[in-house]
Amino acid sequence: MMELYLIRHGECFSPANEYYDRDKKTMNPPLTEKGTRQARQLAERCKTIGFDKVFSSDLTRAVQTAENILKVAPCDYFACPAFREIDMGEIHAKSWSAFPELHAQWLLHNEDIPYPSGENGEDVWKRCRVELEEIIKNRYQKVAIVMHGGTIRAMICGLLDLPQQRRFYFGYPPENCSITIVKYREEEERFYLHSFNDVSHLSD
Repeated sequence: MMELYLIRHGECFSPANEYYDRDKKTMNPPLTEKGTRQARQLAERCKTIGFDKVFSSDLTRAVQTAENILKVAPCDYFACPAFREIDMGEIHAKSWSAFPELHAQWLLHNEDIPYPSGENGEDVWKRCRVELEEIIKNRYQKVAIVMHGGTIRAMICGLLDLPQQRRFYFGYPPENCSITIVKYREEEERFYLHSFNDVSHLSD
């Protein structure tokens, strides 16, 4: 049985113009001092797990979190764009106030509505699923994926075959440096949610 550890990055600075990454076309803030402490505590929790491989989003806050794990639990590592946060499109520049009717509809969470000129949950799941299929092919036993709250929620819905609009009910969002464990039974080709949003390793 393969275990997937879905890990949210540590606390990061709030989105601001100075953190907009023109190459990646998204906000890309680093960890705060608190976020770095969280990542170190997370690393201590992960030290004895014995990951076969660690993946992360290629955004700075996820990479920095993963680097803390690798310092105490070295293994193969790959920063992958597929595990980035959901693309919020024009919301970064204009905020929801520029789209009042769409926002009202979006808040109902009755449909998997995409952000203006951005992604919806299904888009995120599709790009993550491609990488996940490769992970399964390699028959790893324990894999960590350090990513983002929106991505974790979309992955859970995809793995459990739930409608993507239900993702908003998994955490509000998941806590920084939380661990969610999903187990894959190869003989059934099925995923099981084993634990969610565990932050017992964090002291503050």
